[in-house]
Amino acid sequence: MTQIVTKKWKTGLIDAPWLEVGGGKITRGAQKHYPLLKTSDMPSVIINSGLWAPEDNAHLYLWTTSNHLPDALWLLKELGFVYKTNIVWAKKKFGIGRYFRGKHEMLLFATRGRGWAVRSVLNNIPSLIEADHVRENGKIKHSAKPEAFYQLIESRSLGPYAEFFARQPRKNWTSFGNELP
Repeated sequence: MTQIVTKKWKTGLIDAPWLEVGGGKITRGAQKHYPLLKTSDMPSVIINSGLWAPEDNAHLYLWTTSNHLPDALWLLKELGFVYKTNIVWAKKKFGIGRYFRGKHEMLLFATRGRGWAVRSVLNNIPSLIEADHVRENGKIKHSAKPEAFYQLIESRSLGPYAEFFARQPRKNWTSFGNELP
């Protein structure tokens, strides 16, 4: 479940298992794929993961959907980070939705302390990335994020890197998640 390394990191990424509600009798959401957490429980799970050791000046990226935006902003604040901006993942196909069918997710960007200087590639950083879902054996893998976002984070923010609620290990990252081998 956890790959614990007690060292400070400069850049963190959280793909939170937001507790989705609604949907009627048919179960189509995330709860079919992995355990979900109440927003109020997330700070303690993250902080007690054995991996929570941000530098005094750090970056944090947090995935969220539109309906969890207020929760995501609250979580950033609880973790001691200040929201700055976001990047949008524009998916090629519509997903399900309660009020409107969604076709995007947001990757919030926050800083702690001075946030330290980012790599100077400003002109090459998009605010929207159009990408298909990650596929595994021809099937769309639930909640998997495109490689382009990891590349963006690594090109913009300095390591060491830490990922919370990771689904697979990644070279040069320390990871925490119940789907890790």
